[in-house]
Formats: sequence, C-alpha cells, structure tokens
Amino acid sequence: MSETTFQPTSSQRLAIRLQQFVLWVSRHWLLLFNGFFMLYLGGAYLTPWLMQAGFEGIAKVLYTLYGFTCHQLPQRSYFFGGEAGAFFRTYDLPTLIAHGADATNELTLREFIGDPQLGYKAAIAHRLTGMYSGVLAAGMLYALVRKVRQVRPMPIWLLVFFLTPMAVDGTSHLINDITGWGFRDTNAWAVWLTQGAFSPDFYVGNGVGTLNWLLRTITGFLFGFGIIAFAYPLLEWGFEDMRREAEAALARNRARLAGEE
Repeated sequence: MSETTFQPTSSQRLAIRLQQFVLWVSRHWLLLFNGFFMLYLGGAYLTPWLMQAGFEGIAKVLYTLYGFTCHQLPQRSYFFGGEAGAFFRTYDLPTLIAHGADATNELTLREFIGDPQLGYKAAIAHRLTGMYSGVLAAGMLYALVRKVRQVRPMPIWLLVFFLTPMAVDGTSHLINDITGWGFRDTNAWAVWLTQGAFSPDFYVGNGVGTLNWLLRTITGFLFGFGIIAFAYPLLEWGFEDMRREAEAALARNRARLAGEE
C-alpha cells in the first residue's frame, strides 16, 4: 500500500504565512517607518519636478493627496524650476497674485501651484518640511544608536520642551490669520525683543531667511524629532513582544504540522 504525502490545509498554510508576515514586520518595522517618511518627503519634493517635466496629471494627484496633510499655502512653500530657476525659493504674496494666485481666502490661495515662470511649489509647506525632516532625522539616528545600545524613550519633560515651540508658533499664526491682527506679519514683538538687531526685512514676510520661515522650520523640526525620540523606543518594546509571540506561534504550528505527517 502506498503512503500518502501529508498536505497542510489551506487554512493552515494561511496561518503560517500570516505569522511569517507578522514576524517579518516585527523585525523590520523601523525600516518600514523610515522608508515611509522618506517616500513622504521625496514625493512632496518630486511633485514640482513632475510639473516641470510635463507630468501634470500625476503631479496634481500628488498635490491633492498631500493636501489632506498640509495647507499648501504658496507664500509659505518652496518653489522649484521655472524660468526663474527657483530652488528652495519662496515668493511674497503680491508676486503670487500677479501670476494668478487667488487671494480671496486660504482655500482659493492654496490652489495656486505655480506657473512656468515662477516654477512650482512643493506639495508641503515650510513647517511640515521641517517637521518630517525632524521625523526622518530622528528615525535614522535611532537606527544607528540602537545597534550599539538600548534606547529609552525621551523623558516627558524633554518631550514637552520639544513640542511647545511649535504649539506656540503655530497657535500664534492661527490667531493672527483668523483675527487679522497682524502681529505675526510685522513681528513687532520680535523687533522689540531683539532691539532691532536684524535687517527690517528679517522680521516681515515668509520668505527664506525671514523670522517666520526660521521659526516654522526650527519648531517643526524640533516637534518631529521629539515625537520620534519619544515614540520609537516604545514601539521597539511593542514590536519585540510581537516578534516573540509570532515566533512562538509559528513554532507551535510547525510542530503541530510535523506531528500530523
């Protein structure tokens, strides 16, 4: 009598594959997270070059998708390309209006993505660029440090220190935009605080090199870096538990299948 070869059922094969997938994710979660944020930043800055190259359909899809995460106001965004040869350049509002931007309100203003003369804006603005640069920088640093030592979460008091500047800067801009008081347009408080130590152009506007640009970039970076420095060690512990459970479950399933052969 011939022996029949044991074949695991489809549900058993599926269970093993799912456990293998969970095990792989638990071992490579940091690569997945860093890769995602790298693609996020890369896609945001690929968009203007796609417009420049004539791939407008793909670019506009990306603008729409990134629009769910960012206000995309052109006067607070970097521009690239165009006849002006823009590269990490930001234009003031009168220039944008002269090229067709509709400043009726923020919803109409954000729709302006650029033109062949000015170039085209990135899909995220200054603050989110700083924030996700901080996220990626912290993630890459964590990947290096955890190879040589265990990393503990950032203390709560230090996390608050990293998060508070963006909360203050962002809230003050929101109040300024809603009320029209203009205190973040003139930044007279900063002129008083620094005793006018810088050029008058430093205190006004949103262009590269201005106070508003600097604060958005720095506070965004600190926020992103702080969140990751606090969260990734906690995620490490969680994925380590997941890895152990997946290994144990996979071993049990394989032993059960071996006993049934």
